[in-house]
Amino acid sequence: MSQYHPEALSPSSGNLLERTGRTAGSIVRGHRPLGRELLNAVVNLPILPWILFPMQPEPDSHSEFLPGSYTSLWEYFSAIAQVVVPTERKSASYGNLAVLPPDYIWPQSKRQTKWFLINGICTSPSMALLEAREVALAFQRPIHLIHTPTAGFVRDIAGALNARALRKDGRLSRPAYNVVRNALLSHDQVVLVTYSQGAIVASYIARKMLKDPQLREHAHKLEIYSIGGAADSLHIDYALTAEHGHTVPYVEHFANGKDFFARVGILAKYHSTSGPIFFVAERKGHMLNPHYIKGIVRGDYCDGRSRLSKYANGGEPGVDDYIPFDRRR
Repeated sequence: MSQYHPEALSPSSGNLLERTGRTAGSIVRGHRPLGRELLNAVVNLPILPWILFPMQPEPDSHSEFLPGSYTSLWEYFSAIAQVVVPTERKSASYGNLAVLPPDYIWPQSKRQTKWFLINGICTSPSMALLEAREVALAFQRPIHLIHTPTAGFVRDIAGALNARALRKDGRLSRPAYNVVRNALLSHDQVVLVTYSQGAIVASYIARKMLKDPQLREHAHKLEIYSIGGAADSLHIDYALTAEHGHTVPYVEHFANGKDFFARVGILAKYHSTSGPIFFVAERKGHMLNPHYIKGIVRGDYCDGRSRLSKYANGGEPGVDDYIPFDRRR
């Protein structure tokens, strides 16, 4: 809401010029990173149509954009309408909604581990739940959904650009940060499965966590798995990494070589992103359910070397099953 302060116009107040100068300076400084982002997007425009295709490469996956994946046509059209219609919407779950695999019995021994899914752009509540069910089924674990609501495609893209290029990512990411912070303080292990824009949120979480003196003591518990990540950076802490013998937080990335958002994200920004990047150069598609999850479970991206693939079908990686530290930067 805009506010009008008459005293700001008086000659005795120097605040107006100062505020105007700061605003103008931020705009000028923002031109260069925004220009780089736009150039990166333009270069990769030829592969943009492949974000949805092939629609059903995995016969038993529940594709986000096929009506048969939803319980009714109304639910399907509602999900598609939210991609198109620009308006503010509320989150369906800030980590409080857990999706369990069918017939799952939650062992007491695993209750000190908490898994979250952070969705990408243009995701309605029903679409987010569809993705959470697919992840829960793939890894045979309860998945707590952190739903970032969509405001429509155009506004979501603008928000992602602001978060990446200008680091105005607090509004987008702060709710998820608070959820993960509480989980780290109360659990022995926290796993974030992040998809597309969710990697931008994870980057914010890691950055804020490592600056918090209290939370740094729990940072070694956090594992981040970025799928089709649109982030331009994701950093670790070198001192904590040396202390614990694996990267802190622990990070892995999975990308399709012909996924537009991965191409403008993790694959373009690998030099500023910690953690191994597993990708299949000729693989198309950006959607989580039909284009990524089944391949990760099968080990298509990593030949079974990644820590995430060892969690597939309810598995447990060993205490030494970390990809060795890679100091690229």
